[in-house]
Amino acid sequence: FGLEIRNFGQQGRLGRYPLHFHMNGDVSGSVVSKNVVRGSHQRCYVLHGTDNAIVVDNVALDAVGHCYVLEDGGETGNTFERNLAAMVETQPLERSIGASDHEATSFWITNVQNNFIGNVAA
Repeated sequence: FGLEIRNFGQQGRLGRYPLHFHMNGDVSGSVVSKNVVRGSHQRCYVLHGTDNAIVVDNVALDAVGHCYVLEDGGETGNTFERNLAAMVETQPLERSIGASDHEATSFWITNVQNNFIGNVAA
C-alpha cells in the first residue's frame, strides 16, 4: 500500500519537496511505490546524490515544477518504472529554485546512467 501526499512542497525553497532522497549515496533495496503526490507546490519525487533507488507505480498529479527528478546529474543506477505524471505546471520565474523549474517537465533526467521504463507523461 502507498499513500497520498497532498499540498506538500514549499515553492521557492530549495529541498522542500514531497518525497526527497537527499545525499543518501547507495540506497540499494529502497523502493518508493504506489504513492500519489497531488497538488504539490514544488516538484514531486526527487533524488539528489542518491543511487540505486527504485521508484515504481507512482502518480504525480497537478504539480508545480518537475515531477520525477534526478537533481544534479550525479545520481546513477536508479530505476523509474511505470510512473505517471499529469497536469504539470511551470513554476513562476521569481520563485524558481533552479535554472529550469520555470520550464517544468514531467521527468527531469540529468544522467542517462539511470533506467526509465514504461513511464507516462500526460
